[in-house]
Amino acid sequence: MSTRPRRPAPSTPAPGRLPLPELAEMKRRGDKIVVVTAYDAPSGRLADEAGVDLILVGDTAGMVMHGHPSTVPVSMDEMVFMCRWVTRGARRPIVIGDLPFGSYQVSDEEAVRSAIRFVKEGGADVVKLEGAGPMVSRVRAIIEAGIPVMGHVGLTPQTATALGGFKAQGRTADKAKRLEEDALALEAVGCFAIVLEAVPAPVASRVTSVLQVPTIGIGAGAGCDGQVLVWHDLLGFTESTPRFVKRYAEIGAEIRHALEHYVDDVRDGRFPEQQHTYAMPADELAAFERSR
Repeated sequence: MSTRPRRPAPSTPAPGRLPLPELAEMKRRGDKIVVVTAYDAPSGRLADEAGVDLILVGDTAGMVMHGHPSTVPVSMDEMVFMCRWVTRGARRPIVIGDLPFGSYQVSDEEAVRSAIRFVKEGGADVVKLEGAGPMVSRVRAIIEAGIPVMGHVGLTPQTATALGGFKAQGRTADKAKRLEEDALALEAVGCFAIVLEAVPAPVASRVTSVLQVPTIGIGAGAGCDGQVLVWHDLLGFTESTPRFVKRYAEIGAEIRHALEHYVDDVRDGRFPEQQHTYAMPADELAAFERSR
């Protein structure tokens, strides 16, 4: 285990959640914003204790928690449940509810209803949705309903098939310019931050420089205002990870080793031992045995 001391959070917030305007101040000061996904109360608590600034209750749960090949099958009900769990564990970080596929695409009204569910039922502070273009109207409607929105451009996993699969976006001059325009459009309607996923580092750096709101990169280089990684990827639960992931632990291997040890102990009679059992008074035991 690393003994390197943890850096303190860049500011000392008032009790409770990190104030949302502080993110813009962090961008202005050049303080990096730390984001991680989480899906339950223990993960939310640990991320909080580690000094994470924002927790994304991501629809990536469909892949890393539920075993689906993509994020598409995740339902709004499932996302609300997980958000509720995370908010029970996290105190300081801003909690972001990730609107799943099918919960906002049909209409502005549906998008607002879904966002309200995240806040009222899930306890989310803000929501995130993918894409620009027609989605700009959805963002505007949600913000007008009083709920802050984080945007997301570049690789948008919910529509990865239309993008040609899970691969980097904005790799030609025209596509990079369109990505920049999409990010500016999302900022113009009021997004408080924008995720840049799987975008060439020079493109992400330029987008970051032209936006007034923070950018959060995932596979977009170090020029973004902050970074986000998926819990299971950075901790080593997953078997394979994208090239932009840095593993900070191999928890999956440790869990498997512990389970193998448990299996061996049970089968060889080494568990449970005396200290793992409960006793009863001798007279009660004698009375119990006489009752046969």
